[in-house]
Amino acid sequence: MAVAVAIAGGFAAVLAAHESMPTVVVVALLAVLGAWYNSLQHEVIHGHPTPWRPVNTAMAALPIGLVVPFAVYRDSHLAHHRADPLTSPDTDPESFYVSVETWRRCGPVRRATLLALRTLAGRLVLGPLVATMRWWRGMVVTRSRRVVFCAVTHIAGVAVVLVVVAASGLPVWTYIVGVAWCGGALSLLRSFVEHRLSDQGTRSAVVHAGWFFSLLFLNNNLHHTHHARPGVPWFELPGLHARLDADRIAAVGAGLYTGYAEIARRYLVRPFDRVVVPGGD
Repeated sequence: MAVAVAIAGGFAAVLAAHESMPTVVVVALLAVLGAWYNSLQHEVIHGHPTPWRPVNTAMAALPIGLVVPFAVYRDSHLAHHRADPLTSPDTDPESFYVSVETWRRCGPVRRATLLALRTLAGRLVLGPLVATMRWWRGMVVTRSRRVVFCAVTHIAGVAVVLVVVAASGLPVWTYIVGVAWCGGALSLLRSFVEHRLSDQGTRSAVVHAGWFFSLLFLNNNLHHTHHARPGVPWFELPGLHARLDADRIAAVGAGLYTGYAEIARRYLVRPFDRVVVPGGD
């Protein structure tokens, strides 16, 4: 609840005081708040912070991040947790792998994009735009009444958010760049090494982080532990992580990292993993 209040207060403070700050500071603050709000939405998807789903949804359904309807994100993320096997492009809607068949159908531009997204630089720069296109392409393909309703209400909500932003005097483009692009990039930093195709052990990695990233990502960087017990609230994950001996399990599986600086050193311009895996799409 404190996180939700802090995020709401943070957005209100930025809109109220943006004229007294350099644009780069405003964008940075919006990026942090946008990524933090995404982390809050993730907590809500898993049934927190109250026992009442309508109350939780009301705390996270406003499209502050602009990109995807909350209900669509919830359905996709829960399907990700049910995916068997995890990371498979057949079963996992959050997988960045593609099948041999899909790779063969790709033209040179899409192949180059897929390869770039396997580097941290490519994921941070191109990832927010690619993810947005991926979300909306999936909704267009689905075209169910529920998805159409979600899309229409989302667009209406985005319009309300942008009207409020414009009324505050903050340029709309600054808000979009800060929340959607830079905030999306921060969230993609978290998810960059979260899952890796591994023949042994867990396919969910662990990234140790200091207080800032641990709070920003609500301990979702302890990703193996989250997948092992997805119903556990964020503030209980560190203790559970130690009890599960999750560092050892991740080290022989998807990976154990000392922090995001290590990830940047290793994968800023080098591929994190292969793109193509056998199987259908």
